Amino acid sequence: MAADVGKSLLREVEEAGLGESIRFENEPKVQPFNFSPLDRLLQAVTEARPTTKGTTPQPLVEILSPAAGDGKTHLLYHLCAQAVLSRRLGGKQAAAVVIDTTGRFDVPRLAIQIQKLLRDRVEQSANDLDIDGETLSALEHIHIFRPQALDSRSATLDALPLYLFDQSRHHSYDREVAFVALDPASAFYWQDRAESEDAAFLASTETIHPPAPTRGGYTRLFESLRTACKTLYCPAVITTWHLGPARSTHSTPRSFRPQLPGVQPTLRLVVRRLLVRKFPPGISLEQAMREGPSRQKAVEDGKFECFVNEWEVDDKLSRALKDRGGGFGFAIKDGGMTIAGESGEEEGNDVSA
Repeated sequence: MAADVGKSLLREVEEAGLGESIRFENEPKVQPFNFSPLDRLLQAVTEARPTTKGTTPQPLVEILSPAAGDGKTHLLYHLCAQAVLSRRLGGKQAAAVVIDTTGRFDVPRLAIQIQKLLRDRVEQSANDLDIDGETLSALEHIHIFRPQALDSRSATLDALPLYLFDQSRHHSYDREVAFVALDPASAFYWQDRAESEDAAFLASTETIHPPAPTRGGYTRLFESLRTACKTLYCPAVITTWHLGPARSTHSTPRSFRPQLPGVQPTLRLVVRRLLVRKFPPGISLEQAMREGPSRQKAVEDGKFECFVNEWEVDDKLSRALKDRGGGFGFAIKDGGMTIAGESGEEEGNDVSA
């Protein structure tokens, strides 16, 4: 049912958008994402790196995955669901904007996650609820744009306030914007790098009238993102791929070098699937058969971890982040995503790397 709902609304979501108006506030948002594990980490950064009053920029959170299928977009589905559900159902009752750069942001999966949260909250409150109706209502407040090039992404962000302030184009005029997301921001990295290198080479060969230096595509993109978020008074989320060598099954690094130019996130997070250890060399067939069921269960449990990227994190900030948990775990199954510690989800996994 959730897949049918999502597919039937896909065109409407993309064309009509989902947020009508923005409410501006004078004070910084204490819980910008309405998701306590993430909000606590952002609060730790704010306290460890205070800024002059009146100059605090809107938070920008990077969610990096070392490999495909490591859960970054599922985490974004959860943030979207938390943003658009009504306050009486534990949501933020806001709108969310997603710039889908690869066409893979899956509305049916988003609908499943919304329904997962609704079912959990119905069980907690023991009240009747029209889950399908609430899902339809929530999806009306998620605006998805699919630009096909790096420059068109910047143009989309530049035009975003005009779209959101036009109450004739969507249903969210009376809602604030929870966040603007780029998923994934790294989609045009190699194209932008090639164009920048070509431009630099041509400039080096032109000795009489060298061309004026130009800003790179990502520099323009993140300038547009910062401007849009300042205007809409909302944080930003970017998801990125790890563009370095594939991770080894024998190591679990916690520091990843940033590779996108022109961006300085407030908080860098890494999301990855918990690895299940391979059978050690020399294990007997009998022992392998004994451990097989627990290993298979670990795979089926679909457990992931989200932690702070330690790149350029100083000792003071590292201690502050660890005091706020340092991250969180979650599981992804057919019925949606569950945060560790919620709904009886266990924290650990005894066969994970």
